[in-house]
Amino acid sequence: MPPLDGNVLIIGAGIGGLTLARALVRRGIPCEIFEREAELKPVGAGILVQTGAMLALRTLGLDGPVARAGQEARVGFLTTDRGVTLQTTPMDFLREELGAPTVAIHRGSLQEVLLRGAEGVHLTRAAELTRYAADAGGVTAHFADGRSARGALLVGADGLRSAVRRELLGDSPLRYAGYTSWRGISDAGAALTPHEVREMWGPGSRFGFAGIGDGAAYWFAVVNAPAGGRDADSLAVVRERFASWAAPVPALLAATRPERVFRTDIHDREPVRAWSKGRVTLLGDAAHPTTPNLGQGGCMAIEDAVVLAHALEHANTLDDALADYERKRLERTSRIVRVSFRFGQIAQLENPSLIWLRNALLRFTPVAGVQRQLRAAANFSLDPA
Repeated sequence: MPPLDGNVLIIGAGIGGLTLARALVRRGIPCEIFEREAELKPVGAGILVQTGAMLALRTLGLDGPVARAGQEARVGFLTTDRGVTLQTTPMDFLREELGAPTVAIHRGSLQEVLLRGAEGVHLTRAAELTRYAADAGGVTAHFADGRSARGALLVGADGLRSAVRRELLGDSPLRYAGYTSWRGISDAGAALTPHEVREMWGPGSRFGFAGIGDGAAYWFAVVNAPAGGRDADSLAVVRERFASWAAPVPALLAATRPERVFRTDIHDREPVRAWSKGRVTLLGDAAHPTTPNLGQGGCMAIEDAVVLAHALEHANTLDDALADYERKRLERTSRIVRVSFRFGQIAQLENPSLIWLRNALLRFTPVAGVQRQLRAAANFSLDPA
């Protein structure tokens, strides 16, 4: 372990930041968290914690609590907006082969598990980072209210619009994917077939859902649209837009309360070749923001956190640790960002002829081929070599 002359300063108390805190504490590395919000509120509705992330959480003793707080996803269905099946993909083979399931869970429930896992780590709320200053002896984080904190390493886990990234890599523009999304929690989860994940594709639009336990389901709706749109009533907009879609879409929306729906435009960034410099590094969306098409955003943050903590434990110097972290994560995360962006372009097609061709190809894609891709995505290891 490199000699760390101070705490690891974690900027952001989201999925990645909390996972990193747990991973560092387990290795005896002191850390503290700084969160810009005055209170921790779960952002998003639901999330699939995929097998790779569950394997990472297993190294922290958190895979069991996450599995119990959600519902295992054992089979995935892809259909048209009329309910015609395009693909059926068993997913439980990953649990049988790798020993970890994919879990559909409310983001709030996942956050609670991670918060309990980071118990004992000092968390400062309402701490908005404005800048940092690094030198040979350490790094100082400066916050909007005039406070500052000194540490050995600063980790930006502060999301898509990361203040740490802006200081480290410059203020580069986000890339708009061409579509907006709505996400919500429905009380109609008990009416769904347990352990299924379903995504439905229509012209320039998608709708997906999964049960997350306790009679609830999370859903998402995606529509091609200009950036920057706003709704007076997001639930009413989604109900109108998807009123003619096959069951159970109308029933899920009918059992959704307006305050449990929010809208976000979908952005990512082109992958970069490095996200560390001196005593500063990034993880999760701050390092490699991705579109949600592969369901890997939060999962990559979890994996990043575990790999970074492992690198800090085993390297001889801080420079070696950050180089090892990037070596193990850059290629994998860059590939996921690129594939996810292309996947979204295919899924959001509007041209009828191209949609017909796409759907025909999906129908004839062997299940084994899809499972091979899932297996590759799930194969998390602390030593990829």
